[in-house]
Amino acid sequence: MNAPILAKDLPKSVTTGPITGSAKAYASPKDRPDLRIPYREIVLTDPGEAPVRLYDPSGPYTETNARIDLAAGLPEIRASWIENRGYAAVAPRAVKPEDNG
Repeated sequence: MNAPILAKDLPKSVTTGPITGSAKAYASPKDRPDLRIPYREIVLTDPGEAPVRLYDPSGPYTETNARIDLAAGLPEIRASWIENRGYAAVAPRAVKPEDNG
């Protein structure tokens, strides 16, 4: 059985900031300037090679001026996007004993 996670066991901080050797950037499709797709650009050691772009799912943690509040959680930046499409929030079901082993 899994032991319950206690408040004293939760992390008090998290590593944030840029990742050395790469730069975070965003791209938007031409017809959807409201979308910002994050990617990481990595400069290769061979100056003749173009930088490599990789999708970057790191969220705000690797932003230059990241201010993360672990107690508050991440902002719900997609909430209005979801609501505008007619989806309503769904309450989760109650935890049952069988969920914990």
